[in-house]
Formats: sequence, structure tokens, C-alpha cells
Amino acid sequence: MRKLCTCLFYGLCVFTIVFSLFWMALPKLSLPVPDPGSEAPPSSAADLAAQTMPELAAQSYRLCDKGGRVAVYRCGTNGQPDVLVTVTGIYTNLLPENDAVRIKRGVTVYSERELDLLLEDLGG
Repeated sequence: MRKLCTCLFYGLCVFTIVFSLFWMALPKLSLPVPDPGSEAPPSSAADLAAQTMPELAAQSYRLCDKGGRVAVYRCGTNGQPDVLVTVTGIYTNLLPENDAVRIKRGVTVYSERELDLLLEDLGG
């Protein structure tokens, strides 16, 4: 009986390791891109504030996926990512699914404090 339990335990360990390696080797998720003629997603209140207040947009940052890792861009006055600040050591495919999807779509934060809190929350 003890031998059977030991074999089951080692079998479960091997299965877990193989499954983990397979999961990490999966290609990146491909997100559907909306058609140009389709309705644009509704703007958030923060996006609207950035459009009406240029000084707020000058302080914003955008986090997105670059080569499988989370990259931080500084946004220009138009609110679009302009300058690459850094590519973090946070791997997108190792994040929880909701966070990975948000990062792949792009997350905009409007201060360095928000940026630091989000990166800390993501594991950086």
C-alpha cells in the first residue's frame, strides 16, 4: 500500500511539472481586434479628463505587452504612448488571466504613484 501511495505521489509530481512547462510554453494570447467600422469602446472618465486637461495627459503612463513582458510608456500630450520608459521583468503570461488581458489591451495610469502601485500589484 505504501509503495502505491509513493508511486501516485511521484506520478502527480511529474504530471504537475509537465503541465506547468506546457502552460509556460504556450504562445501568447491573441486578442480579437475590433473592425474599424465597429463602434469604439466607451471612454472612461479618466480618458475624458485627460482629453480635456492636457497637463493631466502629460503625466500619464501606459502599460502594455512587449515581447511577453510588461512595458511602461510615457504618454504624450495626445494621450497616446510616446516614449518607452522601461520593460519590466514581469512576464505577461505568468499574470492572472484578467491582468494579462488588461495589459495586452493596454492600461493607462495618470500618475507615478498609480504606476508604482500597479507595478507592485503585478509583482514588480
